[in-house]
Amino acid sequence: MKIIIDKINSEPKHSLSKSELQLILSKLPVDSINSFTMFKISAQMFSNSGWNRPVIFNLSRSTFNIMSRGLNKEYIVKELLIEIFSHYTKISFETIGNKLNIQQRNKLEEIITPYYQDIIKELGIN
Repeated sequence: MKIIIDKINSEPKHSLSKSELQLILSKLPVDSINSFTMFKISAQMFSNSGWNRPVIFNLSRSTFNIMSRGLNKEYIVKELLIEIFSHYTKISFETIGNKLNIQQRNKLEEIITPYYQDIIKELGIN
C-alpha cells in the first residue's frame, strides 16, 4: 500500500493528513485493502471534479483518489469507507456509471458504521 499526497500552495487545505489516513486504514480488515493499492490525497477540488462523490476508486490503476480539499473531515472519512467497502463487498459491481443507488448506499452505511464510529472517536472528532 502506498499513500501519495499532492502538494498544494493555496487554500483550502487537505482535510486528511497522511497519518490520519494511515490510522483509518489500520482500523479496517486486512483483506479489504490490497497491498498494491494506492491512496492519493488529490489537489483536485471535488467541486470541480464532475464526480458525484469525493472518493473514487480507479480500478485500472488500483488507486483511491481522495478529493478532500475544503471538505469536512467526518464526511471524507465516511466517503472513503464507503468507497473501500463498495469494492471489498463487491457492491460497486452493480453500479451504473460509478454511481451508487440509495439501497446500495444504505447497505454500505450499515456495514461501515462500526468502523466509522471507531475511527471518528480515535481521530477525536465529535
